[in-house]
Amino acid sequence: MTVVHRTTFRPVPRPWDTLSWVHVPDGLEFTLYTVVEHRAGRNPVVPATHDEETLWRWAHDTFETELRAADAEVRRAHGIRTRSGLMVDVRQVRLRRYDLIPGRGKRSRRAWEHCAARMHAADALYRPIREEIEARLARTGAAES
Repeated sequence: MTVVHRTTFRPVPRPWDTLSWVHVPDGLEFTLYTVVEHRAGRNPVVPATHDEETLWRWAHDTFETELRAADAEVRRAHGIRTRSGLMVDVRQVRLRRYDLIPGRGKRSRRAWEHCAARMHAADALYRPIREEIEARLARTGAAES
């Protein structure tokens, strides 16, 4: 039996909510299932072989890495940098000069289109794994509310 934990990935709303000329496309919310070592809380248990657990872990890690890379790429295209800071692990630094370059709205739309395409392509590769886990959750009656 394998313990799985459901997580959701979505782009962080800041600083997008502060930039009026940036429109984040809808539908960039993705469900992932992490294989966890110990049953903690209400994490459901599904039947799986050791090879399936290994495949699920690899698929989760690959999918999450691609989502984070696409998110980092679109942030970089908008002039957002992450830096280490005093007393915090990381902080966002917005380079305002990117706002002054003409055509910022068009560049922003293209960057988000590329990001969304990359995320949806990764989702298409992960979909069979997610559907298999969800089917097993439904069969065992352990589906999360």
